[in-house]
Amino acid sequence: MTDEFEDLPDKLKRYIESNTQTLEPLSPADGVEQFLTHKKTEIRPQTVDEYRRKLEHVLDYCDQNGIENLNDLTGRDIKDFAWYRREETGSQDGSLSAKTIRDDMYLLRDLLRYLGDIEAVPHDLYRKIDIPSLDDQDGVRDIHLERDRVEMILQHLRKYEYGSKEHVTLEFFAETGRRPGDLFALDLGDLYLEIDNPHIKLVHRENETELKNGESGETDISISSETAQAFKAYIDKKRIDVTTENGREPFLTSQYGRLSKMSIRKYVYQYSCPCVVTNECPHDRDISSCEAAQKVNQAYQCPSSEPPYALRHGYITAKRNDGVPIDVLTERCDASEPVIDKHYDERTEEEKRELRRQILEQVENERDTGGGYA
Repeated sequence: MTDEFEDLPDKLKRYIESNTQTLEPLSPADGVEQFLTHKKTEIRPQTVDEYRRKLEHVLDYCDQNGIENLNDLTGRDIKDFAWYRREETGSQDGSLSAKTIRDDMYLLRDLLRYLGDIEAVPHDLYRKIDIPSLDDQDGVRDIHLERDRVEMILQHLRKYEYGSKEHVTLEFFAETGRRPGDLFALDLGDLYLEIDNPHIKLVHRENETELKNGESGETDISISSETAQAFKAYIDKKRIDVTTENGREPFLTSQYGRLSKMSIRKYVYQYSCPCVVTNECPHDRDISSCEAAQKVNQAYQCPSSEPPYALRHGYITAKRNDGVPIDVLTERCDASEPVIDKHYDERTEEEKRELRRQILEQVENERDTGGGYA
């Protein structure tokens, strides 16, 4: 920065720097390697190895989302990476804890600060990282879309975007409670829509479209006839006819092939913005000038927008409140009982007691007994 700016406040200088900076192209792999080389002078070799292992997730995220130049990283990528790291890279026991995510976000912030210094990313990009706080409920999150709000979104899509990629994406999550990777993995041959009991088959295909929990995540999932009709409308009228290099026919497609997970997440962010459905902003923003409202790629910036996980969380929470047995949800949603109990059961003890009473009363009425062992 030239001498004429030396007397300006630091915040203003950073703003000027970030808006006049010329970035130098750098691949994710080279950026990570340069960062690790830099850190070798500060930390032990064992810690460098640990950092390398953790940053493999950053490289995987970039690879899956077509990011070949670090110059292209944005704030949305930071938000999506946090979601990806938490939900897509955990163990079979469920998503990662807040502590693990916090540690990884600290490392990512350190990486981005270094990359900013060598002009591979904007100087201030690291400031967009949200470091999660820890409390006694570490690992438990209340992020979800309420049933009424989901229904409003679906009604809007059914009326104005019927059979579109956006419509079937939201229908899939609201109907199944599954992960984005499961929708991404679907081929046309996995859909059984022309039968009395329509369903989809989720298949783990090694090195192609893997399910988070491998073969243990495979299952057949029944869907409603209404959802099946929406899927058929997309296939018949909106789907781009694509066959991949390995001869597969993806369910969701774009002109480039199988629809990316990034696009799938983008649709959820877009339609969970309240103004898209209601044309009103709960945050008192001017919709006509709000980037989150006007640009699909910026929808994540809306304070009310949510990732696909919010639909999964909302689905499982709603089904638990409806009294659906936990073993049914375990298989349908590919989530273990401990994870469902910890992350998705938000009922009070009074609500649980009332639900048990209603279930017992229903069973007794169906058997026409007086209760007890009779």
